[in-house]
Amino acid sequence: MSSVWILLCATVCLQVLVQLVHVSMFFDGGIYATVGMHLAAGKGSIWAPHFSETLFPTFAEHPPLMMWLLAIGYTIFGDSIAVEKGFSLLTFLVSAALLFQIWMRLNKDDIQMQRAFPLALLLTLIAGRVNWGFANGLLENLLSVFSLTAVLLFVIAYDRPTPILSKRRLALVAVAGLAICCSLLTKGPVGLFPLAAPAIHWLVFRKSPFMAMVLDIAIILVIIGLFLTFLYGFDASRDAVDRYLAAQLLSSLRGDRGSYGGGLYVFRKILGVNGYSLAIVAITAFAGWHFKLGKSEIGARSKRFKRAAFLLIIGISASVPISLSPRVANFYFNPSLLFYSPGFAILAAPVIMDGLSRLRERQAKVLRVGSLFALAVSIAAVIASIGRLGADARTIEQAAAIESFVCTDMTPCKPSLSACEGSWQDWALHTYLQRFYTISIAKAADVQADYLIADGSCNNLAGYDETGINILPYRLLQRQ
Repeated sequence: MSSVWILLCATVCLQVLVQLVHVSMFFDGGIYATVGMHLAAGKGSIWAPHFSETLFPTFAEHPPLMMWLLAIGYTIFGDSIAVEKGFSLLTFLVSAALLFQIWMRLNKDDIQMQRAFPLALLLTLIAGRVNWGFANGLLENLLSVFSLTAVLLFVIAYDRPTPILSKRRLALVAVAGLAICCSLLTKGPVGLFPLAAPAIHWLVFRKSPFMAMVLDIAIILVIIGLFLTFLYGFDASRDAVDRYLAAQLLSSLRGDRGSYGGGLYVFRKILGVNGYSLAIVAITAFAGWHFKLGKSEIGARSKRFKRAAFLLIIGISASVPISLSPRVANFYFNPSLLFYSPGFAILAAPVIMDGLSRLRERQAKVLRVGSLFALAVSIAAVIASIGRLGADARTIEQAAAIESFVCTDMTPCKPSLSACEGSWQDWALHTYLQRFYTISIAKAADVQADYLIADGSCNNLAGYDETGINILPYRLLQRQ
């Protein structure tokens, strides 16, 4: 079974670390990092964080918890991309550890299934955009940490039958409620889905009395209510909540921020992000029937189905409500995939583990040598990728070229820079200019700046001369 763990390590290297050690980071993650960097430097405040002078001068797109944590990192370790990269890696490692604990506790009486944990994480890493999310510093990473924490606490609380007023269970439920509040403070209402876990656990396992489950949900609702009351009790936090509701949540639900992939189309997306897992379950089901693998007693099989159902239904509770928004991206499903994938892994694991156990000594040796070779290659790939620009190489080069020209003999660099509509909507360019050089870009329609980033959408370039700086496909112009 050591070969499976080795293959898991190789997968982590290739699926997460190779991208993570690049300079590039998806602009969402870059924006959060920049906001945290500014917060650590004293720009903005904890309830009114700041991105740039021209784009999100008061950042209200999401709740601020992740930016607070990043700011702590920059305060301790200084302004380095290692902070946001390290934070993203930390969220992956903590999520993996939490998932391991959930898996082991659910399968505490099933040794074969305990040994199959690497399969659960492997399916998670190849599902949807989970690996890409952990490599790019998304909010979903931290949301996954708090969601897994809440579900783990529920699993521990319901590990054995308890009376309605069990102090141990109620304490665990209360802490889970606090974890859900942290999810709210990370990405808003999408973090509420663990609230359904007590009802799902009761529905599937029936280990605790019905009224205990009702009481637990009521306690969590009270905790969330007190948390929201606390936020509304102070002017700064109340204003932050109101800005978030107006700028992000309500406008997204109305479709004002774009409509792509929402509504019923979400169900197709759910099938799509789980495509590899569904295929593996289908293949193992056929292999189990054809080669007579994975046979077990009816009692053991029933327990496994229940555990799979528990995880899969939690995944459903995390993903289906996303259909309320007309604006949906594949990475929105990442937190749900940390429950879907282990659920599917429980269904596929008996056949896979039985097949591995039947390997002859020579076959097992070939697998072990092959897995070690794969790990060596993956580690070499990570080492070779350290410090490379990555997917956004061109944008990073553009930002560096702009800074080197417009900031000559200017310390600190505060150039007057604008952009036509097309280039102004290049969010990655905004992000790298702000993250690395603290340069803000205004709209050319609003500001007649000393420098202009021009593109095909420009209407009037009178009064500007070419600088000759290579920032293709854009042009950098200087006012006469």
